[in-house]
Amino acid sequence: MATLSDICNMALAEIAAGPIADLTESSIEAREASRFALPLLAEIALWSDWSWAVARGSLTETTNDRAAEWLHAYLVPTTCVRPLAIREQQDAATILPIAGPWPFPMQDAVPLAFLHEGGLIYTNVAAANLVFVAALSDPAGLPPLVQRAFVLELAARIAIPIRKDVSLARELARAAEFARARAIAEDSNQRAAPQAGFVSQAAFARAGIGGGL
Repeated sequence: MATLSDICNMALAEIAAGPIADLTESSIEAREASRFALPLLAEIALWSDWSWAVARGSLTETTNDRAAEWLHAYLVPTTCVRPLAIREQQDAATILPIAGPWPFPMQDAVPLAFLHEGGLIYTNVAAANLVFVAALSDPAGLPPLVQRAFVLELAARIAIPIRKDVSLARELARAAEFARARAIAEDSNQRAAPQAGFVSQAAFARAGIGGGL
């Protein structure tokens, strides 16, 4: 998989600049690529609720300074870029439907309320888990289309400090915007199909689905 140096060299190639051996070398190419690459890597997590960047974990409770509004306050995980959902810790299920018009997981039927504010998660759920988009620290795991968007965006940002070429920077920025939209659309297409709407019992019967659900 591509390292950060590899990706920086791809961006340098887009602006017809020479490659670097390492981001710590003293060349202007290494200095500018390093200056823009790490902030851009952090920014990618904000582009979309990427399916491949979703993580989940238990929350650590802290002092609740809004006790009149919420029952619990939790610390936000350090790797959390954007909270997506609260999950209530429950016992392991013994019977669950295998198909039908229900949401999967079942907790999606009634999304659990929460507020993300001031570095805390407020909710009325005790012993809560958080589903969130996690910060990125390693470009090696980027899907190909996201990596391409990263390369073009990085090239657009280093074109002026290295090449002093405003027109090139603008052209690459337009290409990066298109590549980002394509990557987001592809990630959305790869997600599970939306849940079905209401299905009558008669429709279940015609499909041969009985009461075992």
